[in-house]
Amino acid sequence: MTQRRTRVALSLPLALTLGLALARAWAEPSLSDPLGVPLPQGLRLTLPWSHLVAAPLFTLWDGVSMLSLSRLKGFLTGLLPLFVLWRVVRALARQGTTPGRELGAFLLGIAALAVFIAAGLLWHRPMAALAGTGPDRIVVDFHTHTNRSHDVAGTVMDDYDVPANLRWHRQAGYDAAFITDHNTVGPLASGPGLAIGCPGIEVSAWRAHVVLLGDSMPVDRGRYGGLTGLLELLRTSEAAYGAISLASIPEYVRNHWDRLDTLVAAGLDGFEIVNAAPKANEITRAQRDSVAALARRADRFVVGVSDHHGWGATSMVWNLVDAPGWRQAAESPCAGILARLREGFEAVQIVERHRLRPDSLWPTLLTPLGVVWEAWRSMGWGQVVSWLVWVWGLGLAGRRVRGAEGQQQRT
Repeated sequence: MTQRRTRVALSLPLALTLGLALARAWAEPSLSDPLGVPLPQGLRLTLPWSHLVAAPLFTLWDGVSMLSLSRLKGFLTGLLPLFVLWRVVRALARQGTTPGRELGAFLLGIAALAVFIAAGLLWHRPMAALAGTGPDRIVVDFHTHTNRSHDVAGTVMDDYDVPANLRWHRQAGYDAAFITDHNTVGPLASGPGLAIGCPGIEVSAWRAHVVLLGDSMPVDRGRYGGLTGLLELLRTSEAAYGAISLASIPEYVRNHWDRLDTLVAAGLDGFEIVNAAPKANEITRAQRDSVAALARRADRFVVGVSDHHGWGATSMVWNLVDAPGWRQAAESPCAGILARLREGFEAVQIVERHRLRPDSLWPTLLTPLGVVWEAWRSMGWGQVVSWLVWVWGLGLAGRRVRGAEGQQQRT
């Protein structure tokens, strides 16, 4: 029986090692452009030492953080059948179990999951960052929030102010971020260790969220009721506020999909086609490509945004904007970024991380396996080695424990 337990104890490390090897055979780049444009030479993700030392934990945090809302639900519901399968296999290997042991394992599993989720949401842990952009490109986020927004203030992230936001962006490899709080504007911040703050606002218009980039004044939302008001906002945003308009996901997909041409004709300047917020991350690749095709025809810019509200420490998308000499310039680069956006579709290159998407072939119930598989496919060799060390270290430690248990039973 002891030999049987030993074989079972080593079967999981062997299976995981095989999975890692297969993932290397079907590897994907960790970074790509959603429009298929080649990325600049030297562009890469840099990982803090913690991501290499504890790769299984950090890759899972990142993988889960980049899930859409439906996939997050699939992750949680999919864990239960996997847990039951593991306990059944374990009971068969041990030739029995008890209700008390299984209840204890279930409660311990719930506690471990709660700690994993809480740490992932609340800890602004060391982050994977974009690097290698070169001296003449600026890395920008066009949509992010602070505690001036109603859905940040009063939550656990109530202290997520402008400096905290810009510090988060700097850690992720951004050079600049447009602070676009909901229906409000306020002072920005600057200083060592912070990304450059650029002004903006996210306006809750009729069945739409319109991000105004460059706006430094409050917007009287009462002037823009109904579809007529929404079109008026798009038509006059630059004249009234000196701002460029950006349509935010998921509202335009859910409420205005059949009138996107109308929004463009009214004066909409650009579209988000990647948004890291779970609800907005539901956009499919087919929908993304359809919006990109419209933007190309109308010569409107497209961007990816974090839509960050202070939760977690995983950046999913960045934007590269050509800005020669911006590092040596005395003035803020915000105006230059806006001028570049006015040039249309070619103004921005989007860089996004590989992840499990909402329209992936993985069934919803198998989302936990899909998260692991897609994380494995895009890992670097340092992370692979770390995974193997943890897998085999824990596997061999478990074998020794089972061997000691067997020795005690024999004596």
